[in-house]
Amino acid sequence: MKQISRHLQHYLPLVGILLSGILGFYIFSYDRAFQSVLVVALGTAYVTWGLVHHYIHGDLNMSVLLEYLAIAILGCVMIFSVLFRS
Repeated sequence: MKQISRHLQHYLPLVGILLSGILGFYIFSYDRAFQSVLVVALGTAYVTWGLVHHYIHGDLNMSVLLEYLAIAILGCVMIFSVLFRS
């Protein structure tokens, strides 16, 4: 619990980014093109947050960058496959 409260100021922006992306996805449910832009923006914001977070903590390296990119790309592919299914 102490670990969570110590890093709360870092994780609240991430929660805000994810919630705003989900809310935007719901609000603009009528426009698939805009939803796809939101998905890419959400993935970019996630990767950016991860890089800043690890830079602040001093443990940023190439494997961390690749991990965040892989998760963001996987999430985008999953949402795109549902969004643009025939």
